[in-house]
Amino acid sequence: WGESYRQLKELLTPTEWEMARDSTINAHFTDRRVIDAMWRALDNMGFKGGRVLEPAMGAGHFFGLMPDIPMRASELFGVELDSVSGGLSQKLYPDAQVQISGFEKARLPDSAFDLAISNVPFSEVGPYDPVHDKAKLNLHNYFFAKALDKVRPGGVVAFITTAHTMESSAPQRAYLAERADLIGAVRLPNMSN
Repeated sequence: WGESYRQLKELLTPTEWEMARDSTINAHFTDRRVIDAMWRALDNMGFKGGRVLEPAMGAGHFFGLMPDIPMRASELFGVELDSVSGGLSQKLYPDAQVQISGFEKARLPDSAFDLAISNVPFSEVGPYDPVHDKAKLNLHNYFFAKALDKVRPGGVVAFITTAHTMESSAPQRAYLAERADLIGAVRLPNMSN
């Protein structure tokens, strides 16, 4: 990795390097098969387009793999903490409104989106957000709570998360359950073995 490390460090500004380094613990590549299956499930639910939010977009694979029919009928909005990934998303999806920011700081209206879709970051500690701090949410559950604020009543939040979302403390699960109805969940196979 020595040569790759050196080349990457030369290509990035010191700030970009720090942001990239800090995001590696939560940066996850989402397999195309998983994204395609999520879009098929949304199609089966009747989603044909609308205002779509990807709150942890990375390079924007959920936008890039969106089927043609909903893509033509959608406005795209994204949020990405890492400036390199966010900048790449801005170039790849010039018609999308992409904010390079933490989700907790993103300027997004409440009840304005038809769909929030993402592979959310995982951590036992959530960001500072005075709206949700009392719930003491871990990072992945924070993404659910914040997305539920942003999605209109009747909209859908379709996230990849860890098993810890369903196995969270009773107060965290109750906090989410008070704000939404669970439509369904799929446990992905453990491919690390």
